[in-house]
Amino acid sequence: MLKNIAKTATALVAAALLWSGSAAAETVNIGFMPFVPYSAILLAKQKGWVDEEFTKAGLKDVEVKWHQFAGGPPVNEAFASGALDIAALGDTPSLIAFANGIDTRLVGLACKGAEAEALIVLKDSSVKTVKDLKGKKVATLRGGNVHELLVLVLAEAGLKISDVEFLNLGLQDMGIALTKGDVDAVLVWEPLLTKLDSEGVSRTLRDGAGLKSNLNPIVALGSFAAKHPDVLKAYLQAVKRGAEALRSDPAGSAQVLAPVVGLTPKQTELAFSRFEWKPTVTEADQAELADSVKFLLDNHFIRQTFEVSNFADQAFFNF
Repeated sequence: MLKNIAKTATALVAAALLWSGSAAAETVNIGFMPFVPYSAILLAKQKGWVDEEFTKAGLKDVEVKWHQFAGGPPVNEAFASGALDIAALGDTPSLIAFANGIDTRLVGLACKGAEAEALIVLKDSSVKTVKDLKGKKVATLRGGNVHELLVLVLAEAGLKISDVEFLNLGLQDMGIALTKGDVDAVLVWEPLLTKLDSEGVSRTLRDGAGLKSNLNPIVALGSFAAKHPDVLKAYLQAVKRGAEALRSDPAGSAQVLAPVVGLTPKQTELAFSRFEWKPTVTEADQAELADSVKFLLDNHFIRQTFEVSNFADQAFFNF
């Protein structure tokens, strides 16, 4: 995996060299992931709305280069090399990147999805409540925002992470382990949550509603945001159009994006319903990110704390 990350970052370095020294951008390198939380971005990409918004803003000569990623860590590698200008990723990797000195800034949200992460069991499991998990095997991704949510879910039920047998598993491995009976519960996210739910395999014990919003930040390289705010604002307008389409026409949007996110149109529409498609960042969102910074520090995923206000570029929050 490290080799693939290195290859991705190295390949994108060449793209970064296409920048001119002037304030006028020649090329913008945008990272994306083909997953449901990034549907507003995916829809804007599929519909050509990014190019349209650039033209409206007098930026029709700016070349858009899209780069696909499989997760947050390789996105951070590309940002660290200066080869990526804009991307969206989970709150945990975005916060870790900033804590590690990578020059990124929060400029918007791809989505919020409190109900799109959930602690689930098999449908016929004897486990009926979160309290029943004491002494049981529970899996999720260590260090991800799901890890933080698991701690919050257990705490709500009067349990600590030490009260369960915690297993560190990736998304697909969690699905396999649950269906085989190797674990008692898993805390998963999309698309597995909808897939298992719609197929009648799983039952939800608790999602993130009221505990954690599952923020997916849109971030930009700090130097890019400073030099090319017009490009960034035009991009955010395109994402806003994507978010509006997801709210107003989820069925039509599902038809467009189902092949991209790997679900059926019906499953995709169900997955959409678990998210809040509003790309602007609120004070409450920033407060939640501050809570996540504390969690990462307390659990030794970052070495030093920071103020979210230093990460957030509020010049882009009203669009």
